[in-house]
Amino acid sequence: QNKEFVCRGHDYERLEAFQQRMLNEFPHAIAMQHANQPDETIFQAEAQYLQIYAVTPIPENQEVLQRDGIPDNIKSFYKVNHIWRFRYDRPFHKGTKDKENEFKSLWVERTTLILVQSLPGISRWFEVEKREVVEMSPLENAIEVLENKNQQLRTLISQCQTRQMQNVNPLTMCLNGVIDAAVNGGVARYQEAFFVKEYVLNHPEDGEKITRLRELMLEQAQILEFGLAVHEKVVPQDMRPLHKKLVDQFFVMKS
Repeated sequence: QNKEFVCRGHDYERLEAFQQRMLNEFPHAIAMQHANQPDETIFQAEAQYLQIYAVTPIPENQEVLQRDGIPDNIKSFYKVNHIWRFRYDRPFHKGTKDKENEFKSLWVERTTLILVQSLPGISRWFEVEKREVVEMSPLENAIEVLENKNQQLRTLISQCQTRQMQNVNPLTMCLNGVIDAAVNGGVARYQEAFFVKEYVLNHPEDGEKITRLRELMLEQAQILEFGLAVHEKVVPQDMRPLHKKLVDQFFVMKS
């Protein structure tokens, strides 16, 4: 009936399994394989269509999530409970795409879905009352990516320090992902895209955002340095060679 719902799947249920479950429930439905807004012909069609995609919860209680000293299990509860708003992002390129540096033209169309009631509730799904669509510029996108990555690193480092994490692998993988990407382009691509004279002159309104991106990059270097120091204390013997490689790569990245 041209309605939109956000549904909480079963615990550990994969998206593919959820899609199959819905298609079993609606055997005559045609599954749409994209998250783009359907056009008018679909809304007016006689046939039944199902469009299913994953959304990310937007926690209401940001204060709890950002406050230091609150246990991680309490934070993880608030990340997925009492949620009214959900979002999904659709990356797209505006203008000519630079083959050498895709970050320059990578925009994000962000859709926020607002429910009639918060999830989880008596029901596992509620109807969407309102949808809002905004576009994020390549620079805003870069800032958000760095903010999220810095937060993820901080959480993993803190879990390792307080011995909440029995296994050091998640921290190793995160450090490796960030440092390796930075050495092979990553953060340097942001510098090439947004710190060059041409961009600064063409986007005078982005001064504060460029400063923010620079701060986040410097902050990330400090977090990585601290993270490597913590990692050195907890890394098992068989992963020492990888740790040494990370330290060497970090010096290249920092320079």
